[in-house]
Amino acid sequence: MQKEKHFWTKARKSMLLLLFFEMSANVVFAQIKVQGTVSDAGGSPLIGVNVIEKGTTNGTVTDVDGNFTLSVASPNSVLAFSYVGFLTQEIPVGNTTRFSVVLREDVASLQEVVVVGYGTQAKKDITGSVAVVNTKDLLASSGSSASQQLQGKTAGVYVGQTGSPGIGDHGPHSRY
Repeated sequence: MQKEKHFWTKARKSMLLLLFFEMSANVVFAQIKVQGTVSDAGGSPLIGVNVIEKGTTNGTVTDVDGNFTLSVASPNSVLAFSYVGFLTQEIPVGNTTRFSVVLREDVASLQEVVVVGYGTQAKKDITGSVAVVNTKDLLASSGSSASQQLQGKTAGVYVGQTGSPGIGDHGPHSRY
């Protein structure tokens, strides 16, 4: 009888210990769901804003309406909002679960971006030359098409035309 009583006491202790650890894990790994909207100063929603729990890799991006939803570790978490052309903004979570964030434009960073024919690049990453053709120069030329107006305006730019649609002129050294 004593051996059987000892078994139940040991089993009870094990069950209580297991229950304690399970409850502790729920408290330690509890997540707080936060959500909100990100817009610019004019009130337009911003699509694709990075929303990151600072100091972690936990994050999301805003949808087409500027909305986001993210689960963070604790009320001590800080949300970092970043978007190209806008100042990064950091907001502590605290007891707030619904955010309305307005990002301000970063005029200085916009001056460091160069638009190229196939996308955008940071000014510091361009290894070739960059030429600027002003609108006034194009309007002053006598060409009847945009390609004729660009011809001769910048060094190293060849603008060619052919009489056949779909067949490109690949320059003076072309084998086509």
